[in-house]
Amino acid sequence: MKEHLVEAKIIDYGKLKTIHSDIVYYVSYYKTLEKSGVKTKPSPPPSLKDMNVIYTKPRIGPLKLIGEGPVYKLDKVGAIVSVDFPGTPLYAIVDFEDSIRVYLAYPVEDPIVGIDLGIRHLFTVVAVTKNGKIYKSKYIGNGSIMETFTKYMSETQGLSYVREIREKVRISLRELMDFLVELSPKIVALEDLRLYDAKIGRGLKLIEDELERELLEKGIRFRRLDPRNTSKVCSQCGYKKGEVMGSLFVCPACGYKVDRDFNAAYNLALKCYYTC
Repeated sequence: MKEHLVEAKIIDYGKLKTIHSDIVYYVSYYKTLEKSGVKTKPSPPPSLKDMNVIYTKPRIGPLKLIGEGPVYKLDKVGAIVSVDFPGTPLYAIVDFEDSIRVYLAYPVEDPIVGIDLGIRHLFTVVAVTKNGKIYKSKYIGNGSIMETFTKYMSETQGLSYVREIREKVRISLRELMDFLVELSPKIVALEDLRLYDAKIGRGLKLIEDELERELLEKGIRFRRLDPRNTSKVCSQCGYKKGEVMGSLFVCPACGYKVDRDFNAAYNLALKCYYTC
């Protein structure tokens, strides 16, 4: 089961400030002994015993949570935190690396991912989970392929640029696949670019073909969806006649403004969430 860490607001520090001070002292003392050639690890102070401390990146946990939310008490350390996030957290982690921060771990179901293909952003990825809420998103690739696409579309056949397009896509495609493996999606929603006759659609179809091959090799399920109007429907309120102004989507109904590629990828993910 994947988990999503959400930072909580600390209401009462309990023993956390003492633990923080002891961790800083212990780590400093241990490093001093190491430099002196002493190999015996010193015993931690009483406040750190049975705390499951990770010293390389100072933190403690997992800690049991007491309470039903939105306010929780952290077992063993007596700290009290509050969080504005739906669901029931599994446990708490306290991070002492820069300051004292408390994170609550929430279970995350395998997401559904929408991917918009384009020239500005080669791949715009939006992953949604419960109730279509955004889990993670990412832009992959940039406008470096624009020049090649322009040449491809200006020629009658454009075949001489097919190999160049595939070469330029390779690095971005590898980054995309790494991100998808990390997400471990239930299914990936893609635009069905076979429905486009325009040359730019055929050019993007070359990229989609490469992507589909990679998905099949990784065993990641995918579904092709009708791409029409994915950039014009508002992913926030569902209004069907949004305005696309260059790279920006604007909804006249609710005022939502966002990158048009992001809006399209989010719409693909939502459509698949409710229909796939």
